[in-house]
Amino acid sequence: MRRAIAIFTTAIAMIAGWLTLLTYFLPQGDLVRLVLVELAIIVAGFAMFLGGFNVLAVHLTQIFRRRPGWPYSFVLIASLVSVLVISLSEAVEVWARGASTERIAQAGISGPVIVGVYEYVLIPLQSSLAALLPFVLAFAAYRTLRMRTASSRVGGVIFLITAIMVLLGQVPLNLPVYELVISFLREWVVRVLAMAGMRGILLGVAIGITATALRVLIGADRPTSD
Repeated sequence: MRRAIAIFTTAIAMIAGWLTLLTYFLPQGDLVRLVLVELAIIVAGFAMFLGGFNVLAVHLTQIFRRRPGWPYSFVLIASLVSVLVISLSEAVEVWARGASTERIAQAGISGPVIVGVYEYVLIPLQSSLAALLPFVLAFAAYRTLRMRTASSRVGGVIFLITAIMVLLGQVPLNLPVYELVISFLREWVVRVLAMAGMRGILLGVAIGITATALRVLIGADRPTSD
C-alpha cells in the first residue's frame, strides 16, 4: 500500500513538473501555470499547518516527559500560541467591522499589536544575536589557530585579520587614516571576496536545484517513498 501511494505521488509530481515546464511553450501556458502555482500555494499552506501541529506534538511531549531542555520547548510553545492568539484576535476584530478578506489577512500579520511584538521583541532578539557575532568569530579564529597543521594556522591568521578588518570598518571613527585604509579594505573585502564566495554558493545551489528537478521529472528521485 505504501509503495502504491509512493508511486502515485511520484507520478503526480512528474506530471505537475512536466506541465509547468510545457506551459512556457504553449500559447495559453500562463493560465495553466497560474493554476498550478495556486495549487502549490494551497499545498504549501496545508504543509505549514501540519508542520505547526508537528511542532506542538514534539515539544509538548518534551514538556510532559520532562526531557532535557524542556523549558526551551515551553518558551517556544508559549511564544507560538501567544502570537497566534494575538494575530487571530486582530483579524477577528477587523472581520467584525465587515472588512474585506484582504484587509482581514493584512490585519492578522501587520496589526498594531503584532507590529509591536516585531519591534520590541523580535528585532531586539535579532540585534542581540548579531552582537554575538564578533565573539563567535574570535572563538572560531582561536579554534582554527589551535590546529596543528600549517595550512590551518595560515587560514586562521587570514580569517582573524579579515574579521578584525571588517569589524573595524563598522566603527564610525573620524580619522583620516581610518577612512583611507580600513574603510577601503573593508569595502574591498565585502564587495570582492565575500561577493565572489556568495555568488559561488548561489551557483552551487542553482545547479543542485536543477539536478533535483531533473531527477523528479524523470522519476529517478522519489522523496515521497519514505
